[in-house]
Amino acid sequence: MAPGAWDTVILGGGPVGLTTALIAARQGGVLVVLPRQAHARTPLRIDCVPVSLLALFIELGLHPAELGVTAVHHHRLVAWDSAAPQVVGSAGTVHIMRPILERRLLEQVSAHRAITIVTDARLGALPAAGRFLDATGRRAVTAEHRYLPANPAVLRASIVRGAFSRAQQAFRLASLPTGYAYRLGTRDMLMLGLVQGREQWRASAGPLAEKLGAAGVEWLVAGMPRAAHESSSGGVASVQWSSGSGRAIRIGDAAVARDALASQGMIAAEVIVPLNRSAGRNAGVIVKLLLFRHGTQHFRKAAALGVSCAANTTSRSAGER
Repeated sequence: MAPGAWDTVILGGGPVGLTTALIAARQGGVLVVLPRQAHARTPLRIDCVPVSLLALFIELGLHPAELGVTAVHHHRLVAWDSAAPQVVGSAGTVHIMRPILERRLLEQVSAHRAITIVTDARLGALPAAGRFLDATGRRAVTAEHRYLPANPAVLRASIVRGAFSRAQQAFRLASLPTGYAYRLGTRDMLMLGLVQGREQWRASAGPLAEKLGAAGVEWLVAGMPRAAHESSSGGVASVQWSSGSGRAIRIGDAAVARDALASQGMIAAEVIVPLNRSAGRNAGVIVKLLLFRHGTQHFRKAAALGVSCAANTTSRSAGER
């Protein structure tokens, strides 16, 4: 690995890191450093993204159909400030299969002639580069401190398979005393997600559908088959951010990770790749993936629940991860 052989070094193999690698490769050689467990199976999950993001996927060689996109949705069913759900209009969104997205991005990166992939390399052994980007998500391996709630929110999900109409696939959202729940789907799969604090999860048990029925939001699970549900997990779903010095530029969740509704994983990222520093200017490509939030009401509610309240954060140094 010759010094100066790479224009960009990217840490992390999630959607943000891999997307950034494909874009940065247009300007020079890219070294992508994957974690040791990079090839571990991604939990089954459906994400909601704006239809405009499909243009980026197509540009990167990913066809919407292979990501599970079967319809464009312009309405949601929402019960946020009241018990009764209301139909809310929205900009067009599509539902994609997250594991397929990650697999296809990795395939594109692996096949790119300007990109080299290494696994589990030590930070101190990495070569110098014009751009050194940390896309390691919430781990933020180059950060000196991470700031997150004392009781971080956790997303757990349940998946059911079948044949579902466009109406059944539509996004549904309900506010709960301990957090919030949502549902979305594709033509052959529905996902039910519940987000609440880690302490609240420790104090509760039982299937998600039963929890939601007991909470008075039966409409959220209406029409879902009673067939066997597959459990899934989205992990920590709170707002957090990081700080630190050094050469690394943290992007995506490594910089600021949002809550589950604002982020949906990769959708939380606004990836800024500075591609030209000549003439004293910072020109760059901005991949806007900052999508899906239910207005300011959502954030006020989340703060009241302690789900993403900046006033209730703890600082964790690198040695405490």
